[in-house]
Amino acid sequence: MCIEKGEINYLSGETNNDQILTDQQRECLKELASKIPLPKRSGPEIDIDKYANKKITKHECEGDSLVRMAYGSTNTVTVYQDSYSSDNGTFRQHFVITHINFSKKSNENHSIPIDKPLSVVNITVLYQTDDESWCECEDIAIAPIALRNEEPRWLADSIINIEPDKLISFVIKGWIYVKGEPGKDNTRRTRIHKNLPQPFKLQIVIKDNFNKQSSLIIEQLNKPLEFDTFASFLKYNQSAINDLLAFVYADDCESDERIFMGIYLNKEDQIVIKSDHSYSITLERKNIRTMEFNAKQNNTTEVSFDSIYYQYGTREKKAIGLFDSETFMFYAIRLEISTKTSKTEETIVLPLEKIK
Repeated sequence: MCIEKGEINYLSGETNNDQILTDQQRECLKELASKIPLPKRSGPEIDIDKYANKKITKHECEGDSLVRMAYGSTNTVTVYQDSYSSDNGTFRQHFVITHINFSKKSNENHSIPIDKPLSVVNITVLYQTDDESWCECEDIAIAPIALRNEEPRWLADSIINIEPDKLISFVIKGWIYVKGEPGKDNTRRTRIHKNLPQPFKLQIVIKDNFNKQSSLIIEQLNKPLEFDTFASFLKYNQSAINDLLAFVYADDCESDERIFMGIYLNKEDQIVIKSDHSYSITLERKNIRTMEFNAKQNNTTEVSFDSIYYQYGTREKKAIGLFDSETFMFYAIRLEISTKTSKTEETIVLPLEKIK
């Protein structure tokens, strides 16, 4: 067929069914497809299964103090990060140990007089680093367990009087300095930062009024972050997708984020190019014919889809239409996605005879 003045004129022997390619066009498309390069990927990818087999270990209280500590029935470790880093490139990683029970161990050897009161006079919390050493946390404070929907009332000091046969419970909070940048959003800030080990271990160390110590280790494990994949993109858009042709992404391994684009045939058999779960463009047969006419008029083999172009900081997403240099058949779309740490480029051949 020849394209002139925006109209399509069929040559002898060609079909007037705009969805069906001639044998010559099929051969041309087959040849063009054979020359498409393999997907290019540079830089690291996020290991989405990195902590899949990690588990928390429960520990027992140790030490020679008669003060015993144990996990409360509702104990968890809640964590959050500052929203911004300071001028020296650090931020605070906060933690709250929500329910620790304190009690007095029976004094079997009577090394401490039975009638002598027992008190916790100092509480320290340590955290374990990647080299398994222990470092002290900052600004430790305690509070009685609050009623539902009430904020803890933090005490001015950490002295706890332990009475025989009585159990008392406290919340413990503190923070540590972490070098790096905090999470970009609330999901990534309400977790232990990636520069700290997982599981994250905290050790409560108490000293009593007899100068004896006991300690208890508590572990925290982040919930896995959810990253879009071919399968999740298909599920999220299942009401619109007839055939998912491509899911292309690039990871930012410094901020644990993934940006992506997808190309699919929708339920009306139109081509959709979608950027993340937000912006998209739809191409039906007449749009493609117009693009082919314009490509021939301008003698160009590549056309950028500017309406879904994305650029923010080091992140960039492009979709580029590819045209045959002789027939100006619109035969493929190249997706280019880049982040601070990674870059991906992939070209997808279009199912021309399926597009309506």
